[in-house]
Amino acid sequence: MEALKKIIVNADDFGYRKDINKGIIFAHKNGIVKNTSVMTERDAFEDAVSLAKENPCLKNGLHIDLDTLVDINRDVIGIASVSSFKVAKPDKQQILDSINIQLDKFLNSGLKLSHLDGHHHAHMHPEIFPLVAQKAKELNVPVRFFEWFYDDFNLAQQMKQILLDLNVKFCPHFINGWYWGNVDEDFQLAELMTHPGFNEMWREFETAKCCDPVLKSYLNEKNIELISFEDI
Repeated sequence: MEALKKIIVNADDFGYRKDINKGIIFAHKNGIVKNTSVMTERDAFEDAVSLAKENPCLKNGLHIDLDTLVDINRDVIGIASVSSFKVAKPDKQQILDSINIQLDKFLNSGLKLSHLDGHHHAHMHPEIFPLVAQKAKELNVPVRFFEWFYDDFNLAQQMKQILLDLNVKFCPHFINGWYWGNVDEDFQLAELMTHPGFNEMWREFETAKCCDPVLKSYLNEKNIELISFEDI
């Protein structure tokens, strides 16, 4: 029987710290995480690469890290919105150089690239997103995109049109972390962003949620298929 829904459960921040890496691998081996996003510029990148190679069923994308350039505005529940530059506005080449350095480091590690997204969603900054979308087209991989990141409806449609014009794939529905009922939302294909890890209470909560046996049974019961970015 064909699945009623398909969902990509993606763990962000692989490579940030070893405790986070351990949590992601635990959630992969014991839970429903099939995808992760790798940070190449943080302390535990080499550890993440080693763990990824030991777990070949875990699909790896690039978690583009522009924290030194871009400031993300957040409301009280922590949802990112349109961001500003932290420093004097860098030119596009400077941004592209940073993205290319991270891409080269990822690809030179021997990992296969499954998708692109961004730490704190900085890749969706309206002046950065066209560059990332073009990279996704060149590499033939999907990119994380969700319209409600933008405060302005028309701007959101402009960004979405870039993907449509370039024929870049993206999940039409995005779920911003674990909360009650999210797998019951109205979608056919969605990405669920998670942040498993150890030694931080909120990350340990997400690790436990990803490994909840009741959740795994529920997904089977409701015929919700776990897929990877490569499947969309």
